[in-house]
Amino acid sequence: MKKYSFVFIFVFWSFGSVYGQRFNRTNVFAVDPSFDVPVFNVTVIAGKTAILPCTVENLAGHKVVWTDRFSTLLTYDIGRIIDDDRIGIERPFTNDWNLLIHDVKYSDAGKYVCQINTTPVKTKTVMLHVLVPPKINVNLSSGDIIAREGDTVTLTCNVSGIPAPTVHWYRRPLDHGISKAKEKLEPTKLTYNNYWPSCTYTFHKTGVGMNGEYLIIHNISRYCDGIYECVAFNDVPPAVNKDIKVEVEFPPEIELQNRRIGQSPGRETILECQITAFPNNYNVWRFKGQDLKTTKKHRIEIYNDGNHRMTLSLRVMDITFADYGNYTCVAQNKLGTDEEVMLLYDDTSDHRIHHIPTTTTTRKPLMRTTLPKTIWLPEPQDKHVDAHIDGNGIGKMPQKGNTASCRNSISLIFVLFKLLLVFIVS
Repeated sequence: MKKYSFVFIFVFWSFGSVYGQRFNRTNVFAVDPSFDVPVFNVTVIAGKTAILPCTVENLAGHKVVWTDRFSTLLTYDIGRIIDDDRIGIERPFTNDWNLLIHDVKYSDAGKYVCQINTTPVKTKTVMLHVLVPPKINVNLSSGDIIAREGDTVTLTCNVSGIPAPTVHWYRRPLDHGISKAKEKLEPTKLTYNNYWPSCTYTFHKTGVGMNGEYLIIHNISRYCDGIYECVAFNDVPPAVNKDIKVEVEFPPEIELQNRRIGQSPGRETILECQITAFPNNYNVWRFKGQDLKTTKKHRIEIYNDGNHRMTLSLRVMDITFADYGNYTCVAQNKLGTDEEVMLLYDDTSDHRIHHIPTTTTTRKPLMRTTLPKTIWLPEPQDKHVDAHIDGNGIGKMPQKGNTASCRNSISLIFVLFKLLLVFIVS
């Protein structure tokens, strides 16, 4: 049936051409049909509706048909010939014979011809250009990656689109608590917001116009982990993106804020060590060769500090002398082991105040070699008092009623008597 339809249209098209020639011969003043412009370009985004314009002046009894780049007959007059319901004729005005293509595909792009069955046949060419928004082919792109320090990692972002999209790479931290901003990567050494040391990148293209579908991270380290984002755009909205998580395995590293901590018996204290590792498999506090667990004596707590870092806390309660000694923080994964030792000591004995003994020098009394010189003082009127000054010049009062006082009185009387005799003789 379809074959006969094409034959009928061909016969009708030929008859129309002959009839048009006869009409032109008999009507000397008739004006031939004409197009407004001979060539027209139409650009449309895939998935939209394309309108290919064809405006004919003075059509009279002639007919209009549309053909594609393969010369396939699409429409005749206002009817659709091809078995594709996306195609039709639009006539907003009397002279318009626009071809409509709904839900345009990239395969629809090419040359379309609007024809009038004149002799010779008059044609108008319309070039249809179809733009395709960028698309990331997930099955051909990289998924999340776990690498080891020192590896070379290649990230793939397979994209398509018309025109060929440009790919840009960005990175942001795994831990959004550090920074939510993302940094555009360049094929040079990059220091990320003073948080990470340098990481070295190179880019490789796979197609014309493709900018860096492959991102290569050389000699990757723990500081190069993060969320890597590829963004593809070709000036046809919308842009598309894909996130690729990159984690880097490395052996544990332990840091101690203090290596010695003191506390008194009967009280409690907290020992802490910071562990950085990926993966973070085995972490424990060890005392006297035994792994400690949460009991009435000890309490173990773990705090996630982000970015593969954690704090292992040990609370020692009701401290006794048996609790003093070296505590070991141990971290272990498949890549290695690290240990650090912290000393818990009795601060009352370690910080005891040592008194410096004071030396007391005792002076021996001076031994006298001469008798004290006696000096006589005038006798007071109210009572008899005598005093003498010793060799140190210190005056001393004699005590009453003792033997020395009696001897002094007798000596005084004897001296007075001798003086009286000397006066009489002289």
